[in-house]
Amino acid sequence: MALGLVVGCATANDPRVGGDGGPVDDGAVDGVLIDGCTPSVETCNDRDDDCDGHVDETFTMKGMACTVGAGACARTGTWVCQSDVLACSATAGMPNAELCDGVDNDCDGHVDEDFMVGMACDGPDTDLCAEGTIMCTSPTTTACSDTTGDSVETCNGLDDDCDGKIDEGFGLGAACDGPDADACNEGVIVCDGTGGTTCSDHTGDNVEKCNGLDDDCRNGIDDPWPVGDACSVGLGMCARTGSLVCNAAQDGVVCSATPGAPTAELCGNGIDEDCNGGDAICPPNDLPAGAIDISAGGTFAVDLSTAHDDNWAATTPTLDCGDMGGRDVFYTFTLPAEEVVYYDTLGSNFDTVIRVYAGACTALGTIQACADDACGTTRSQGALDLPAGTYCLIVDQFSSTTTAGAASLVFKRGGRAGTPLPAASGTVAGTTTGKTDLSVASCEANSHQPDVGYFFASCPAAASVSASTCTGTAFDTVIYLRSGAATSADVACADDNTGCGNGLQSKLTTSVSGANLQWIIVDGFGTTGNGPFTLTYSR
Repeated sequence: MALGLVVGCATANDPRVGGDGGPVDDGAVDGVLIDGCTPSVETCNDRDDDCDGHVDETFTMKGMACTVGAGACARTGTWVCQSDVLACSATAGMPNAELCDGVDNDCDGHVDEDFMVGMACDGPDTDLCAEGTIMCTSPTTTACSDTTGDSVETCNGLDDDCDGKIDEGFGLGAACDGPDADACNEGVIVCDGTGGTTCSDHTGDNVEKCNGLDDDCRNGIDDPWPVGDACSVGLGMCARTGSLVCNAAQDGVVCSATPGAPTAELCGNGIDEDCNGGDAICPPNDLPAGAIDISAGGTFAVDLSTAHDDNWAATTPTLDCGDMGGRDVFYTFTLPAEEVVYYDTLGSNFDTVIRVYAGACTALGTIQACADDACGTTRSQGALDLPAGTYCLIVDQFSSTTTAGAASLVFKRGGRAGTPLPAASGTVAGTTTGKTDLSVASCEANSHQPDVGYFFASCPAAASVSASTCTGTAFDTVIYLRSGAATSADVACADDNTGCGNGLQSKLTTSVSGANLQWIIVDGFGTTGNGPFTLTYSR
C-alpha cells in the first residue's frame, strides 16, 4: 500500500478494482490501491467497515433462516442488517383465542393452557384417584383419559380410593371382642393382611362371677343372680330382712341379713320363739286344768321344753327345793285310803324337781314333798305316805335357764300305808300290836298277824339290803322284802333264824337292783306273834 494514500472503503456492492480491473482482497494490486479505505469497527451495514475485505463478518447469523412469533403467530425469514444490528426479515402473525387443538392459538408460548390439558384427572368412577390426564375432545371441550374401574378401599394401610383417608370405613382402632364366649371388648379392629379386618382380642372366656363386676360384659353386673332383691333369713322371732348379696365364693348369693337369736319357745302363744318354723304344741298337761290322772300308775313321757312356767315352791320353806324353777307339767292322782306312792324322773334328760301338793292342781293345797337330785344325779326320786285324798304332782325344771325338757315320770302305788326308813341304815322301834294284817310271808304261811311296812326308794345301781329283828324283839317275827307294790311277791323272806334272838326272830340279807319302791315288812307267826320290835336295817 502506498503511504499517505487514503481510499474510502467500498460498500458491499462496490467492488474494489485493481490495475487489472479485478477485485483486490488485500486492497493492493502491484502495490497500488485502487480505492482507499479507512478501517473502523465492523457494524451490520453491508460494508467492510474494518477494511479486512469481509463484510459484516462478525454477524455470523446474517442470512440464516429466522422465526418471529410463537404458536400460530410464528413466521419465517432471514437475518438481515437493520440499523446496524441483525433483525429477522419476517413479521409475526396476529394471535387468536386459545383453542383446545394442540396449537398455541394465542401465541403466548403455551399450548392449550386454558384447558389444563395434560393435568392428572379422575375418570367417571367412584374413587377419587387421578389415573388419567385431561385431553382435548374438540377445540372447545376436554375429557379425562381415565377409563379404569373403581379403586375400592381395602384394609392395607394405603389410600386405595384416593380420598385422602387411609383404611376409612373399616373402623380401625375401635374396641372389639374376639372369638370367645364373653362380650368384652378386649381388643381393637385391625387389618387382617388380606384386605379385611379382624379383632386383636385373643383372650379366653371371661366367666361372670358374683362380685359387683360385669365380668362377661353381657347383660349387666352379676346378671345371673338377683343381687339386690329383698330377702329374709330365719324363722319366727328370728326372721330378719335384708337384700341378696354375693357370697364369698362369688358363685351365688346370700341374704345380707343375720337371723336373730332364738329364745326359749313358749307353746300355744302363736309365736315362734325358738325359730324352728312354728309355734310348739303345748303338752296336754301344760296347765293345771289339763293335769293328767296317774292314779293307776305307770311311766309318763312328756316334753315340757316349751311348756309354761306355772309353779314354784310352796309356802313351806323346809319343803322348797330347786331354784326359781322353770317350765312344768301337772299330774293328779287320788288315793281312796292312806297309801305310799313312789315317783321318779330318773329317765329324764334335764335337771328335774318333783313337787307333790294336796288338792287339785287348779287349787293347790299344802305342799307335801319336794324331790331333787337323787341317786347321784340331778334327777328326782321320792316315796311318800299320804292320807286318802286328791293330790297334784308337778314335774318342774330346776332352773328357768334349763332348755331340755324330755321328762319321764314313773309313778307307782305302794298298795298300803307305810313308814319311811329315815336313813341309809339304822334302827327303828315299833309294834305290830293293833296294826292290820295286810300281807302273808312267802316263807311262812302261818303269818296272819298284824304287820308293819317300812319303805324306801332304791337307785338304779344294785344295792345290798339287810334287815333284822334279832335284837330288841320278844315275839316270833317273820320279815320279808318286796319291791314295787307291797302286795307283790317277796324278793326275800326270813323266819326263825339260828342265832337270832331266841331263835324265833328273823334276819335277811339280799340285794336289789333298779330304781323302785322297796318294802321291809315286819310280820308275826301264829296267833300271838305280835308286839313291840326293833328293826335294824341297812339299804
